[in-house]
Amino acid sequence: MLEWDQPAVIVAIPGHTPGSVSLLFSRARTLIAGHAIASHEGEPMLGVFNSDPDQARQSFRALAELDIDVACFGHGEPLLDNARERLAGVAARL
Repeated sequence: MLEWDQPAVIVAIPGHTPGSVSLLFSRARTLIAGHAIASHEGEPMLGVFNSDPDQARQSFRALAELDIDVACFGHGEPLLDNARERLAGVAARL
């Protein structure tokens, strides 16, 4: 249970699976990306094992445009600062 008094927006991010979603906490500028994004050795990356790789790349690019500072993932360490810029750098290479 998440006991955090913050409104959340559910963001559809198909690609990993057809019904994948992320949660955006706009006031806190925080994204819970689920399995759409992972991190390895502190660097964000496209999640692996995607049912639709092209859609997964599109979803990653869309998440990289969100106004966020922090991003949390299903696998790997979170990005605790400059998340938007770091995700945009990876998105540009996809």
